[in-house]
Amino acid sequence: MNELSQDIRYGFRMLRARPGFTAVAVIALALGIGANTAIFSLINSVLLRPLPYPEAERLVMLEENEMGGTSSNTSYATTKDWRERSSSFDNISAVRDWSVTLTGEGEPEMLRGMRVSSNYFSLLGVKPAPGREFLPEEDRPATRRVVILSYGLWQRRFGSDAEIVGKPVALSGQTFIVAGVMPRGFEDLISARLFQKAELWAPLGYDESLPWACRTCRHIQAVGRLKPGVSFDQASLEMNTISQNLLVEHPTDYAVAGVTIIPLLDKFVGAVRPALYILLGAVGLVLLIACANVANLLLARATQRQKEIAIRSALGGSRGRLVRQLLTESVMLSVISAVVGLLLVWWGIEVLVAVAPPAILRLNEVAVDARVLGFTLALSLLTGIIFGLAPALHASKLDLNAALKEGARGSTGAGHRLRNLLAISEIALALVLLVGAGLLVRSFIRVLDVTPGFEPANLITMNVSASGTRYAEDAAVRAFYDEVLNRVAALPGVETTAVVNNLPLGGNKDMYGFHVEEKPRANPEEDPSAERYVVSTDYLHAMRIPLLAGREFTDQDGPTAPPVMLISESTARSIWPDENPIGKRVSMGGTDGPLRTIVGITGNVSHYGLDTPPDLQAYVPQAQWTSSDMQLVVRTPGDSKSLVEAVRNEIRVVDKDLPVYRVTTMEQLVSGSVAQRRFTLILLSLMAGLAATLAALGIFSVMSYSVTQRTQEIGIRMALGAKSTDVLKLVVGEGLLLALIGVGAGLAAAACLTQVMSSLLYGIGAHDPLTFSGIAVLLLGIATLACYIPARRATKVDPMVALRYE
Repeated sequence: MNELSQDIRYGFRMLRARPGFTAVAVIALALGIGANTAIFSLINSVLLRPLPYPEAERLVMLEENEMGGTSSNTSYATTKDWRERSSSFDNISAVRDWSVTLTGEGEPEMLRGMRVSSNYFSLLGVKPAPGREFLPEEDRPATRRVVILSYGLWQRRFGSDAEIVGKPVALSGQTFIVAGVMPRGFEDLISARLFQKAELWAPLGYDESLPWACRTCRHIQAVGRLKPGVSFDQASLEMNTISQNLLVEHPTDYAVAGVTIIPLLDKFVGAVRPALYILLGAVGLVLLIACANVANLLLARATQRQKEIAIRSALGGSRGRLVRQLLTESVMLSVISAVVGLLLVWWGIEVLVAVAPPAILRLNEVAVDARVLGFTLALSLLTGIIFGLAPALHASKLDLNAALKEGARGSTGAGHRLRNLLAISEIALALVLLVGAGLLVRSFIRVLDVTPGFEPANLITMNVSASGTRYAEDAAVRAFYDEVLNRVAALPGVETTAVVNNLPLGGNKDMYGFHVEEKPRANPEEDPSAERYVVSTDYLHAMRIPLLAGREFTDQDGPTAPPVMLISESTARSIWPDENPIGKRVSMGGTDGPLRTIVGITGNVSHYGLDTPPDLQAYVPQAQWTSSDMQLVVRTPGDSKSLVEAVRNEIRVVDKDLPVYRVTTMEQLVSGSVAQRRFTLILLSLMAGLAATLAALGIFSVMSYSVTQRTQEIGIRMALGAKSTDVLKLVVGEGLLLALIGVGAGLAAAACLTQVMSSLLYGIGAHDPLTFSGIAVLLLGIATLACYIPARRATKVDPMVALRYE
């Protein structure tokens, strides 16, 4: 400990004695360590930290298998059978989305919530406080009008009323009794991931005799808690057996047998995990480049310290003692850099959260906690050893007689080769990052080049829900929306207006079975499903979706007219590849539904994302398939945002008790659909730019040091007649040789490593030749510029001065 204390004190004196070297090294390492800490803090919060529920590792999602190897929602009846027949689970709960309008004191407000089985909160392992959970007898149609509030809603709309339990609240024209309030800090991650963040919950209370409780009505999400000691494999085996039995008992209600069990955490973060790990790998490469840079600085500094080290060795210092002293200095440098890096992280986390897409859960929990601090400490110690070991070993191995001679400069071939190797490594690592960023940039451009199927400019949208007892009949719902459309269309500056139940890129999914009259199957569940759009007559005009054949909907397609339908081009090609589908008849949902005649074909529309191929799509008139929850779209010739308040006022005139919510523009929805790609692109590009800068500094420092060491040689060459261009070619040529070797190694490494990015790419391959060649040329250009500056300085050497140089 006494020797360590001596090493630390001496190390501080050495770092303080060379402030320029210390500042450059600390900045390079702080950027690398800080970037790694920031990304690790994000991964720690999103991927590594357990979910905030007791024994969360036992919580799973259960999904029905579908044709094609995919899995999806299930039905109420199926969930009930799973619960009754399975012995692998403590509980299985059914959940679904729920939207209600809160009325009473204050402005009416649309709230997002969930309908859940009565065992939902006990399954999660949480309890309301104050109040109680739902009772089993409340999970029935006649008694389901009870509600549990979120802590935030209780504070915001009910003033933290301590006597709220047992009081009535008005939701969509019906009276509910408050059973409890969830505790502060409780977050329903299931609702936040699958639907939207819930502010209240009510029992599911399904009437099994009604249509929406059928086995083929797959709008339910199933959550389960495994019994202690039951593995995923055991549960999967049992559930697949149950599913096979249900298929035998109900052959026309299932397409295939099988249940997919997904750990709850994997369900939440599965989509973002690859991108986060790629970013962690990227910042790791940046740190390695920074280490190589600092190692190069230490090698140059070790040459200047050779006489000092030789004297210490001559006075009895062993090689091990000298290596330990030099490593102590390196680790001290790394720890100081880690402290500076942590200061950068406080700012960096705010930036990360700001640019991260909403799909990444628990962003509000990203922070520097004990695990992150431990990671940073371990990383700083490891970093100090990584960049300090090779210079320390090299500096401690020297010829005492040569080193102690007056004027000895101590340049050795081994040190020169090591510096060159480090520069080559920096260029290779930087190229890997630049290629990865280049692939993402080209992929992002390809995504943005995709035509969404509509024109998003100058188009605002807002949600309106005609709910409550006043709108119990379809005729009242239609009358409400007809009046709203007429009033909004009359506003100055409105070109076209329409309503739709399911806006493209809006995050909703509304799939229905697509049963073709002329192509019946023995099992209707094997028929494909199509995205259903309930629209008003001017919807295609408002969205500017092209009509490719046939006609649009008209006012004559009313409630009593023959049912009609429009289909997309992708639907026509998939179902009728060699026929004209106009005039064909299709039922949507169950086979007992009305047969709708196809009267037109529209262009394809991107619904789930610009990078997702259009699915089957079908449009039906609002007059013939009435929906109460609709999204109003308004097209204007200029800035559409200025009309928002005027549109709100017109809706209030028709019904002041209905909330208008989720006001946005189609351009914002299009931008949001690529948010995750943009997030990965921004961070990886930032890391690649930093890596390229560090690599350029690395080769610049190597060539600068080389020029300094070869000053006498350059002077002799120039004294013997060498021209400035000859010296320029010599120095730049040596630097470019290092760069070419680094680029070659980097291309080979990138060819192997970019394959892991395949899932993040769109429209290009992981080995895109244009990206690889373009990045190679770019990096060689940067290296040439980095070599040119010291080469230019070499041409200014005065031969007379150089010949006296020591």
